[in-house]
Amino acid sequence: MVVKLIGTKWRVIRLELDHNHSLQPDNRQQLFSGHKYMTEMEKAIIRTLNDNNIETRKMISVLSYLRGGVTALPYKKKDVANFRTKLNREITGSDMRQALNYFTEKKSNDPSFFYKFDVDEHLRVKNIFWRDADSMKYYAEYGDCLSFDTTYMTNKYNLPFAPFVGVTGHGHTCFFGCAFICDETTDTFKWLFETFIEAMGGKHPVTIITDQDAAMKAAIQQVFPDTKHRNCLFHIKKKCYNKNLKCFASNEGLPEEFEDIIGNSLTVEEFETLWTNMIADYKLENNKYFNKMWEMRERFVLVYFKNDFFPFLQSTGRSEGTSARIKHNVGPTYSITSFIKEYQRIVDATNIAEAREDHANKQKTPKHMEFGYSIELQAMEMYNRNIFNKFMTQLKATTRLNYRQMEQQGQYEVWEKANQVHSRHRLRRYIVITDLTQGTDDYSCICSKFNKDGILCSHILKIMVETEVSKIPDKYIIERWRKKERKMNLKRVQTTNATDDIPRFNILSREAAQLTSKGSSNEEAMEYLLDEFKRIGKNLDIMLTSGNGTTPEVIEGAGGSREAQHSRGQAIHGSDDGSTLQEPETIKKKGRPEKPKRWKDIVEQEREKAKRKAKKNTKKGESSSKKTLQNPKILTYICIYIHVHQIAIIY
Repeated sequence: MVVKLIGTKWRVIRLELDHNHSLQPDNRQQLFSGHKYMTEMEKAIIRTLNDNNIETRKMISVLSYLRGGVTALPYKKKDVANFRTKLNREITGSDMRQALNYFTEKKSNDPSFFYKFDVDEHLRVKNIFWRDADSMKYYAEYGDCLSFDTTYMTNKYNLPFAPFVGVTGHGHTCFFGCAFICDETTDTFKWLFETFIEAMGGKHPVTIITDQDAAMKAAIQQVFPDTKHRNCLFHIKKKCYNKNLKCFASNEGLPEEFEDIIGNSLTVEEFETLWTNMIADYKLENNKYFNKMWEMRERFVLVYFKNDFFPFLQSTGRSEGTSARIKHNVGPTYSITSFIKEYQRIVDATNIAEAREDHANKQKTPKHMEFGYSIELQAMEMYNRNIFNKFMTQLKATTRLNYRQMEQQGQYEVWEKANQVHSRHRLRRYIVITDLTQGTDDYSCICSKFNKDGILCSHILKIMVETEVSKIPDKYIIERWRKKERKMNLKRVQTTNATDDIPRFNILSREAAQLTSKGSSNEEAMEYLLDEFKRIGKNLDIMLTSGNGTTPEVIEGAGGSREAQHSRGQAIHGSDDGSTLQEPETIKKKGRPEKPKRWKDIVEQEREKAKRKAKKNTKKGESSSKKTLQNPKILTYICIYIHVHQIAIIY
């Protein structure tokens, strides 16, 4: 069809009603609504993949592979998404019951598993906390430093997810416990911290790093009075840059000065002097946020925490990374039960990674060394692989340093060489003090890296190398970073003798895979195997129900006094399956609410699209009629309309 604008009317000047191709290709007939069919096996596969939080597009890949290709699949991605929505509706109203049943089953298999529900007077769930046996083991060994943060949009109730994480002996992130909380008030945080201490046998962390939440700060002061608390440096600096973009852009050298003072000051006196000079030099006396940072400087500036143990931590990035990893497969519309299962999969993967690290460290020490120092060989034999790499970073840095012995005995001055390509903003000289009398073998540096991270800094290593020290004193190779077989006082946690269900599941999965592979060879074998599966399933149900029953875990009720509650709080009232539990209320998100969007019809949407396209058009003098003519959508609509109704427009 060819159309032409004549005057103010469009005229069809040529029309061919005979098509040179079929209206619908044969290989697409299965997409018609009458041809869509999803087998029971495919529904079971979708249910299994949905329980494992697999994305819809990946489900389509699996299902199309089983069907023989995408063109052989008689339904689309939207159909699978609709079926997933139907499955998720099955959980509505029973989410808390399923979560309680999941925890009860974990408790029956592992008595050291801990969980706790906080409910109101109507048995509506407010807060949930849980931790497994591995978390208890990690906390007993690495619980001196704690990272805690909360985040939104991890479940359909908008309950903030609050993970307790730490740093393992390999420098990796580990879970100490997890929680969902109804709000971020002081009372809620106080309940959460008290529950955490209860689950961990009363052990308090030595240091903790969080964001700037005022309610969180107040709760930490009440529950962890002796714990050193600091705020996330990254968030404070980011907020400073966002609020002072024009200030940093218009003052040349201010960003470099700002970063150097906060990150590289060696003493409190140096920081306060340089900060005061920076404010005066750049005339920032009236800047509100810089004044606020000065008031809270003792909560985030590194120099105030250089003697506190925060191993490789300056921000809450480990907590946020943990949340991001979980949210990769669990979206804001998912249930609490789906979230808990995803958390367990990540914990299992983390434990496997730690076990592999321990196994790798048992291998023979590599023969290649960077420098050939005896202290390098000692570190290679004592440190695990990850920490040894961090040690080598400090040892390599010694080649960029100069030193001189000061007049006072046992004191050295260390500084960076001036011929470096990437030089520091401000040259600093580090004082290293040694005491080698009577075999004490004491080393200390003004940077205090050993106190913070547990490994020696490049300044002390420089003195050791230049004075030809042959061995690092044992006290400077802390237990935390040693290889597992090199630990002297390995802490043990009481564990259960119960067999883990994961190895059992793996064994049965391999055996079942072999049977299903044989059964899929023909229709008769498949029918036989399905009947056998049903028979075996009935026998298993009888076997499991005749065994020892599980007892319901107790939860904390709003009306019960804490003194009257034993170790878990007030017992749940009602049936053993937790059916009396009510779903939590949907929490309003932080920040400004989203602007409501008015519903627009198709005509209005098309008009807005046309306006947006017209703004992008840079050609001048082009008439609106030509723009319409160049729109392929309009021509397609006209063609379909004429063909379907067989209307001939005569010139």
